[in-house]
Amino acid sequence: MNTKIFEDNILSRNDIAVRYVFQKMFSPQGTLVAVECLSRFDNLSISPEDFFRHATAAVRERIFLEQLALIEKHKAWFLRNHISATINVDDHILNLLRQKDIKAKIAALTCVHFEVTEKAENLLHNSLAAWQSPQDTSLWLDDFGSGYAGINAIRGYHFDYVKIDKDFFWHLMRKESGRQLMDALVTFLSRNHHNVIIEGVESEAHKEWLQGMEWFAIQGHYWREVSIEQLVAGDAANLLI
Repeated sequence: MNTKIFEDNILSRNDIAVRYVFQKMFSPQGTLVAVECLSRFDNLSISPEDFFRHATAAVRERIFLEQLALIEKHKAWFLRNHISATINVDDHILNLLRQKDIKAKIAALTCVHFEVTEKAENLLHNSLAAWQSPQDTSLWLDDFGSGYAGINAIRGYHFDYVKIDKDFFWHLMRKESGRQLMDALVTFLSRNHHNVIIEGVESEAHKEWLQGMEWFAIQGHYWREVSIEQLVAGDAANLLI
């Protein structure tokens, strides 16, 4: 990890080359139901997670607005194909979403939703408590099983969508009776009105292990990341596994 670029320089958005990609989420029937917009920094020797951990609020905000604009540009495609798009947000961006102009933009989009991570305890405990308009958009809980919040993460705010962390999924795959535990967890979440998305699907074995469970969708590097142009280029090819 090379965070020295942040220690020695205050980088502006113009200093950073960002490539936006979309990871697909597929239903049990093999239909594309949602995509997650992610940032890739090909010229930086740092992971996206570390980049956002150290980047200034201004840079994070600019990248978020660019992601939002990209989805807005292709709004017709998302609505026509009944596909949701998600963007990851932190507490600063969540507060930004309450600004009148941003709220209006999101309300008009209708297809965009926002992911908050279980690991961000400050976000879960403080910012969500002040979230006044959940009806305008939905918040998705990301990385469930990765932090210390666990079930507490879904007690104070009802997340319509819960994404199970890939490392947690892989850990259970290696454990005796791990499948029974995963099945019980997915069933519990599903029957308590959470749509469950399982991250980290990277092989046919992963898909087979999850068969028969009550998940809403699966996501991972089993399917390649695509640009927005590739995503919307051919509807028929993109909408099925």
